[in-house]
Amino acid sequence: MNRSGGISIALMALMVGGCGSAVPGDFSNRLIGADGQLFMVEDLETIARDPDLDDEERRELFRDLGIQDEQLIDALLDL
Repeated sequence: MNRSGGISIALMALMVGGCGSAVPGDFSNRLIGADGQLFMVEDLETIARDPDLDDEERRELFRDLGIQDEQLIDALLDL
């Protein structure tokens, strides 16, 4: 094998070996809405505690995240 072939194989090995190694950190607070949209528990807290939003605006934002259960939305309003 010539030198350029060896370099090519080494570069490919480095690229393949690095695949998936930059996976972001902990997703233990990750949730999935009814539409498959991903969101974090912190997103719910941010909406629930935003003083500039009224309850109907909060409800709409929760629905936009894919939360359809009205009892759950009622509970989230009390966060």
